[in-house]
Amino acid sequence: MLCMGIFFVYAGKKFATADPTARPKGVVLVVETGIKMVYDYLKSIMPKKFEKNYYPYFAMLFIYLVIANLSGLIGFEAPTSNYSITLALTTITFCLIQFNAIKKQGLLSYIWGAVWPPTNLLSILSPLISLSMRLFGNILSGSILMYLVYQFTGFLSSFIINFNFLGPIIAPVLHCYFDIFSGCIQTLVFVTLSSILIMMENPD
Repeated sequence: MLCMGIFFVYAGKKFATADPTARPKGVVLVVETGIKMVYDYLKSIMPKKFEKNYYPYFAMLFIYLVIANLSGLIGFEAPTSNYSITLALTTITFCLIQFNAIKKQGLLSYIWGAVWPPTNLLSILSPLISLSMRLFGNILSGSILMYLVYQFTGFLSSFIINFNFLGPIIAPVLHCYFDIFSGCIQTLVFVTLSSILIMMENPD
């Protein structure tokens, strides 16, 4: 979070001093390209009326999740392998879903629809559980599998030399899947499902 904060402050200063009539380059080009990609994707899912309030949130969420999921590549424990982190992120989305539902139905209609029939309460709570557990489970399982790979390669290496030389040979291929591919896919899935669930409560 500290690195992200420093980068955003630095990028903000670059944007403030950049010439709007000149072709972007360097940090400005990278940030503009990334934001445009996220915004173009969100526009294909959510109507334009959501742009002002929700696109910045989902852009920030997308950036955070990508960095969090890929942090295992540089030796850190992925924050999203901790359920408290994924639950906190999902709680924000859950509150936005309920806010849009209340805005559409009215408070009294929303409360009545939530408690009667009683099974409706389960459908209201299900996104909070499914979104948080999906992201947490997939990232944690990848971390556990990579830990087992390093333990196993270390065990095999010990028969030849007291150094895990097989790990750096075998692990990079698996890191490409469990950290890079799976991390990016889970980010996309979380953002996509969150945006769809919010939009479904206020489609008009």
